[in-house]
Amino acid sequence: MTQRAFAFSPAVAAQRVEPADSLDFFPTPPWATRAFVRHVALPVLGVLANDIVLEPACGEGHMAEPLRETFAFILASDIFPYGYGEAFDFLDAGPNLGACDWAFTNPPFNLAVDFARVALRLARRGVALLVRTQWLHTIERYELFQEFPPYLIAYYVERVPMHRGRWEPDGDTATDYCWVCWKHSSEPRAPLWIPPGQRKLHTHPRDAFRFAKPAPAPLLELGA
Repeated sequence: MTQRAFAFSPAVAAQRVEPADSLDFFPTPPWATRAFVRHVALPVLGVLANDIVLEPACGEGHMAEPLRETFAFILASDIFPYGYGEAFDFLDAGPNLGACDWAFTNPPFNLAVDFARVALRLARRGVALLVRTQWLHTIERYELFQEFPPYLIAYYVERVPMHRGRWEPDGDTATDYCWVCWKHSSEPRAPLWIPPGQRKLHTHPRDAFRFAKPAPAPLLELGA
């Protein structure tokens, strides 16, 4: 992708526009997953330590590895062979995968509705997608929410910096993120806010060694 210089603007930075054929690899900072586990997955969704958790857009494991710190069974995969988890297309293989209890992932923006629909039919207990807050808009999302009303939307008070193809421990962003959560057979509840201070609290000393490595960021779909 050709990079162009722009004067900094929160409106421009919040767009994070990706080409339609991009694999949209924006790794999740490890601290953000740990904050989700502490404030949402365990106390609100009621995820158990021995539940089977699917991570179908795992990239290099930036989310799956922090999940493994709490949950014993993590099934990680991605369409591109980043060297972590299995490599296959979740949208094609999802209906044929074995049962899981939950699906937690940071899906490709352009395919997030498809990821939600496949995961909701596969996961026995529920699904949580980490998305930009602007993902909540548009008719397509409205139709998804009419068919599958979310149980909870959990907003980060802190900004969660995500960078294309890599995690930057000292990165910054103007983009807001939230978790859209579904819990089967449960009535929707009020949104919650993941409190400030999580980045400092949940960044571990070894995270930079484990996760802050250059990664390929392919633009085109496999075979293109």
